[in-house]
Formats: sequence, structure tokens, C-alpha cells
Amino acid sequence: METEKMRHEIVTSNPDVDVRFYLSKDEGSYVSPHWHNSLEIVYVIKGKVVLNLPRGVKVTASDGEFFMANPREIHSVLAEKNEALVLQIPQRFYDKYVPSMHLRRFFVDMHPGDEVERTKLERLKKIFTDMYVIYDVRPEGYLLRFNSLLYELLFTLIHSYSEKLLQRDFERDDKYFNRLKDIMDFIDENHAYGISTAVIAEKFGYNPDYMARFFKKYMNCTVTDYIYLVRIGYVHRALVNTNDSVADIFERHGCTNHHLSMKYFRNQYGCTPREHRKKEQSKYKT
Repeated sequence: METEKMRHEIVTSNPDVDVRFYLSKDEGSYVSPHWHNSLEIVYVIKGKVVLNLPRGVKVTASDGEFFMANPREIHSVLAEKNEALVLQIPQRFYDKYVPSMHLRRFFVDMHPGDEVERTKLERLKKIFTDMYVIYDVRPEGYLLRFNSLLYELLFTLIHSYSEKLLQRDFERDDKYFNRLKDIMDFIDENHAYGISTAVIAEKFGYNPDYMARFFKKYMNCTVTDYIYLVRIGYVHRALVNTNDSVADIFERHGCTNHHLSMKYFRNQYGCTPREHRKKEQSKYKT
């Protein structure tokens, strides 16, 4: 469903394995705040990718480095030109093998000071790259090897790159997540209208100042920023998939402040809507 993709990324597994695994080649992009029910691991082969997490946490991964986004963790991604291996492991997959997996939070220190930890990290990288080689070449019985590497990767992550939350801490984080999800859903469903921090605060019974601080703390952007990120996301898809005029598309998706809307569009795509449409449509010409 189109509207769902704006706030909740639906992760679809590869046809032959129970995870999503692929080589990403990105010329540079921005993915607005979103969440999914999968553990996402990105191994940057070359280039640079910045992951923005709640509470102002920012993780930068360059050549030969990882980052991880936990299930139901709202995050945005700013990428320069890069190539990266992306692995998304649905929660339903690892829940079969590890009780209370939802209490675990995964992380990786890319610059460990200890020699033992550096050796572990190199081993983790090798497992990841071996997974790609076997999946790319696909010799007879490749699924046996791929799945054995996947299980080894998960075992390593659980024992060396995760911590277990207390139940009360999980419940606290889940409460905040559900509040944000409700706000994100409301913004998505009403992005075409004249919504504002005050309107949203009234809808959910919050003090506007409190809601603005709460949203900024966990989303790394203001409410206004997020409203326009959602609008510009819809504008992008309409530009690519229709021949409607830019003015009509902007109006349809709530971008009635032309100057401000153009500012957000340029910040996200680095060009005007017409230039963006031309560039995107040229990709499909034979």
C-alpha cells in the first residue's frame, strides 16, 4: 500500500531465502525517518552512509564499516555515492530460535581498541562478504552454505554485538515508539492538508511545546521538517509516475508554500522538481 511505505518500510525477503540480502549501488540519496520490523545491517564497501537514530545519535559508516538499525527503531539515512551490502532479517525469522529476542538491541563498535575485538570484527566482515560471494555465484547447494553463514552471523551478533534490555526499559521505549508511530501515521494520512504542530498536538492531547520537544528528540527533525519530508516523498513519486504539472502535484500534496516546498525539495534531491523528473525519466529510456 503506497501510504504505508512512507512511514513503515515493508521488508520483503528474497525468493529463495528467509531474509532480504542484496548489493546496493547508490548515487547519493536521503531516506526520511521510517521503521521496519527487521534488523537491518549495512556493510559499506565503498563510499559513505550516515544513519540518524533517536535521541540525536548519528552513526557514520565509510569504506569497510557497518551500521545497524534495530527493529522498530525510527531512523533516517543520508548517503553519499556508495556501494553497500544490505541484510534485513525479519523479527519473525530469529524469534524462532532465540526466546525474548525482542529485548535485544544490536550495535557494533567499528574502532575497537582491543586486539581480540578487532579479530572478532574482521571475522564478522568475512562472514558478510562470504555470504555475498556464495549468493552471487550460486554453486550447487549454495543455499546450504548461505544459510549456514547466516546462522553463524546471527550467533555472532547475539553473543558479541548485542545487549539485553530489562523488560521495563523495553516497555518504556515501546511506549515512546507507539506515540511516534501514531503521530507519523496521522501526518502521512493528512499530509495534503494544513496540519501543524498545534493541530497534531490537539489531535493527540499533548501540549504543543512538549510535543515539539518530544518529536525533535526522537526523530532528529522538527514536526514541520517531517511534514515536508512526507509531502516531498509523495511529490517525488508523482513526478516520476505521472505527467501531471509540478504545480498540480505540489498543491495536491499540501505544498502550498511554494518557496518553502522548493527549499525542502532541493535539500533532499539537489535539484528542481523539473530537473528531477527529467533525470528520473531518462533512466527508463531505451
